[in-house]
Amino acid sequence: MLDVIQLPFFQIAALAALVLAGIHAYLGFHVVRRGVLFVDLALAQMAALGVAMSVVIGHEHDAVGAYLLALGMTLLGAALFAWLRGRAHRAPLEAFIGIVFATAQALAFLLLEKTPSGPEHIREALVGSLFTVSPREVAVVAALYAGVGAVHIWLRKPFLEITNDPEGARARGRRVFAWDFLFYATFGVVVTSAVHIAGVLLVFGYLVIPAVAGVLASTRTGVALAVGWTFAFVASVLGLTLSVTLDLPAAPSILVALTTLLVLQGGAQALVGRRES
Repeated sequence: MLDVIQLPFFQIAALAALVLAGIHAYLGFHVVRRGVLFVDLALAQMAALGVAMSVVIGHEHDAVGAYLLALGMTLLGAALFAWLRGRAHRAPLEAFIGIVFATAQALAFLLLEKTPSGPEHIREALVGSLFTVSPREVAVVAALYAGVGAVHIWLRKPFLEITNDPEGARARGRRVFAWDFLFYATFGVVVTSAVHIAGVLLVFGYLVIPAVAGVLASTRTGVALAVGWTFAFVASVLGLTLSVTLDLPAAPSILVALTTLLVLQGGAQALVGRRES
């Protein structure tokens, strides 16, 4: 294992994975509490649709243009989800989120079907490119996420209030749509950058699995977040090590490691509960 850790590409991939895990474990706490588990998957797919559109219109090698188009599609999804949250009475918001995800994925497939590099882009959208990410990309993403983190620290009170009690927040005069849009917009900024590196599947895994581990471990926000971060970091290193050792794709390996650790945690907590009873 020490030989694997000393590999330069492994170190860069591990750093990228830890940066992604850090912000997603926090955002996942909000998503799990809000009960909109597939919002990250849907926004990630909106970003992938934006990338597909950039390929079709010939901006495949224009990194800035492709990013802005992907971000624009993600912000469109953010506005839609913020608007739907206060209006989805007869059908749950999760149903609309699923519709957006499936439709965005279908549109991306249709757009890329006739392009020469279509299969390659579809694969990259799903599993990312952790082992080919550059140190500069990691530094840019880390700086961007630090800015998003600063916004969430500054606005943590209204964000947590709306996450935990949206109706109460609305009754107290909070403009829920505006705060929801801001939350999903920052979410979209994170997702747009993450999809290129980690792919849609791992982005979803980073969002939900560590947050679920934290919520299962404790009802206290601080403890739940600490558990989620630790969980994500350990699974990232284990998954990447497994990937290099067995010559497997990085993102799926980390996702399987996340799920395996969650199963082990659930089994351990069930065993402790039985002994206490």
